Amino acid sequence: MTKFDVFGMGNSLIDIQAFVSDEFLNEIGANKGIMHLIDEERSRSILKRLEHIPKEMLPGGSCANTVKAVAFLGGNPVYTGIVNEDEYGRTYEEKLQAGGVKTMTKWVQYGLTGSSIILTTPDAERTMNTHLGVCRDFTKEDINVDVLKECQVFHLAGYMWDTDNQKKAALFAMEQAKQHGLKISFDIADPFLVERNRGEFPKIIDEYVDILFGNAQEVMMLTDINSPIDAGKALQEHCGIVAVKVGKEGSFIISENATEKVGSFPVDAIDSTGAGDTYAGGFLYAFCQGKSLRECGKFANYIASRIVTVKGLGFHLLDKELVKKELGAKA
Repeated sequence: MTKFDVFGMGNSLIDIQAFVSDEFLNEIGANKGIMHLIDEERSRSILKRLEHIPKEMLPGGSCANTVKAVAFLGGNPVYTGIVNEDEYGRTYEEKLQAGGVKTMTKWVQYGLTGSSIILTTPDAERTMNTHLGVCRDFTKEDINVDVLKECQVFHLAGYMWDTDNQKKAALFAMEQAKQHGLKISFDIADPFLVERNRGEFPKIIDEYVDILFGNAQEVMMLTDINSPIDAGKALQEHCGIVAVKVGKEGSFIISENATEKVGSFPVDAIDSTGAGDTYAGGFLYAFCQGKSLRECGKFANYIASRIVTVKGLGFHLLDKELVKKELGAKA
């Protein structure tokens, strides 16, 4: 019997969240709805523009968001990453642990803790401006294989392909997970990453991945197939399970034996930050509990629908007991 559910490895980015207008995005020259990799100077420039706008700090990064969802639902996840011993790094560690996540953090005394300035517009679209900081220095030597092999699932996102160090660490961890019999879960994470890694992602999926997450745009871009279902089916031939998110319509769970449409839970969204990451967390939590793939899809759709009703990735703003009750009734 495994000790932990999900072992997550990712960029430890402190999320600095603010609600802004479309005009604000135009003024700073940010393309809406995507993730921008920025340098330290650009990060400081945007933060200066936000001086008089209310902000909130939460531990973020795609993978950390996913394991936070696993913990919120009652799972037992582990997360590993790297931060500086600065205010942002300490806040990151404290809040992640407070959310029920076991942390395997590497601390350094140079550089800056990575950050993601998340700008949410009135239509609930989020535009991310990410400075990786010391995240770029995470290496395979920083992975605790003894803890990894005590987990059911190893999860990571495409953002680990941002630098060579991180890529090598990701490949090493997937190889170790494979050798120790873990299921490997991979979130494509962003259309921008597909453009930059079109040659590598299909090979990674074919060789290592058991559970693949992607939205309609991402899977279609990755396969050059102009149908999310057909694209998902094409990818499923190279891995065990593909979950294709189709926004307000819900998601499709595609396995070797079936393609199931799992309906959405309509809500009035105010912030889409981390919705896809939360979806993966809901799915993996249910998967580790031995639930059917349809149930996994329901858990995923439901918790993603809840998180978009609060600002930021505010699990602390949700009624945990109500969520559990609703999931018990709907699953």
